[in-house]
Amino acid sequence: MSFNGTEKTALLDSTQDKIKLYASDESPCRDDSATERLQPQVYPVRWWTLFIFSFCIATQSLCWAIWPPLSNALLIAHGWDVSAIGMANAATSVTFLILSLPIMYIVETKGIRVGVLMAYSALVVACILWNISLFTEILWVFAVGSFVNGIPPCITMVVPSLFSVTWFPVYQRTTATSICILSISVGSVVAYTAGPLIIGCRITSEAVLFRDNLTDTYIDEIVDGIQNVGYFVLGASVLGLILTIAHFPAAPPTPPSIAQTVKREDFIVGLRKLKNNYQYWILFVLFNLKDATVCAWFPLIAVHFRGLGLDETTASWICKVATIAAAIGVFIVAVLADHHYFKRKTKLILKWFTVVSIALFLILALIQEKYILLSEGALVPVLYILLIGIDVSTQSIFPICAELACEYAYPVYEGLTCTILLIGNYMIGIVFYCLLLVPSLADDTGWMTWQCLFGSIIAMPLLFLLKDDFRRLNLDDRPDTLSKS
Repeated sequence: MSFNGTEKTALLDSTQDKIKLYASDESPCRDDSATERLQPQVYPVRWWTLFIFSFCIATQSLCWAIWPPLSNALLIAHGWDVSAIGMANAATSVTFLILSLPIMYIVETKGIRVGVLMAYSALVVACILWNISLFTEILWVFAVGSFVNGIPPCITMVVPSLFSVTWFPVYQRTTATSICILSISVGSVVAYTAGPLIIGCRITSEAVLFRDNLTDTYIDEIVDGIQNVGYFVLGASVLGLILTIAHFPAAPPTPPSIAQTVKREDFIVGLRKLKNNYQYWILFVLFNLKDATVCAWFPLIAVHFRGLGLDETTASWICKVATIAAAIGVFIVAVLADHHYFKRKTKLILKWFTVVSIALFLILALIQEKYILLSEGALVPVLYILLIGIDVSTQSIFPICAELACEYAYPVYEGLTCTILLIGNYMIGIVFYCLLLVPSLADDTGWMTWQCLFGSIIAMPLLFLLKDDFRRLNLDDRPDTLSKS
């Protein structure tokens, strides 16, 4: 299939009525019979929409990950200990649990553009509240900002599979989803880098222990640096909102695959079908046992490694390198998963990554408990290797599980499918962060590493219960599916 640039432009500049028609139940693109008369098409503008949506995900990840690596700085500057950071992250998770389904209903009825605008608007409001809190040192305002920050994940964390099936053909679907997912890593890397860099002070574990003896000049420098971090995340959020308002189509004029032409189940009907889909729930349990525990554990690396004598800067660098490696790993694994040989072998990929994470978490837990003793020169390189392996093995399964969940649930709406999948993720996160309110558990977070290990161990046998059931893929593999021209 080919058409010249003028024809592409005309299609992409067509009226919003076409887009609304495509998103509505009356659209022939959403009708079952359309699979026989509608030729799928792809448009270059899909890469621009992918950039805008990925930037939104990265900004949300930046806002989510910016404060935990600065836990020592916040303790010195404002007296907010790790329990305050845990409370803020728990507030974000509570918002997701309360609003994820209502917001996904809005996205289903109004389109992805409305959802992305909601996400950016919430990020701007959250950042404004954080800046007010840092200026006034009022902790509850910070918590309210974190609560508002729970709105964007209701879109950014659950829409990637919906976005990819809306804009991309079957042979690019997992790759597009993975680009969205690795944007989480990009945002985290920026957070781990920009936070300490903007503050400009090297904060050691000794400075935290003897913070009462620090000079006022040193403390004021940290306070100013943290405030500048708040301005930085606000600027990124405002930029994303402007770009989305400028140009972000809700959907292409013609869908990119046969599967996307099939009418999806209504919201309530979809919930009922998911309730009785046992394969989906097995995947739900194993995904959240393995992924949710690590997602709650990873941002607090600076706290976990404090007992090993690592300062905040070193811990931040370990997080950055591990996250960059994970981003590369996610993309490579997704490209392989999109290859026809691996397209139906996702269970094998999940098994290998689960085995790797079990081995690495066991070694790390033994190091934290001092059962494995390392010299000062060997400790940091070993932690780099362990964290890189853990993050790659964890993050790489995210797009695979999201796509596999949509295969099991099809023709249930992809956004609803991933929303339910992520609800368990945030529920586990709430439990973790609330436990940090217990002083003894906040002082020694080694138990979180053991919990991650046990989660991966329990998830392993569940992988053998999953069946090979690729409903969307079976439809897209029909002879009349769009070619790769």
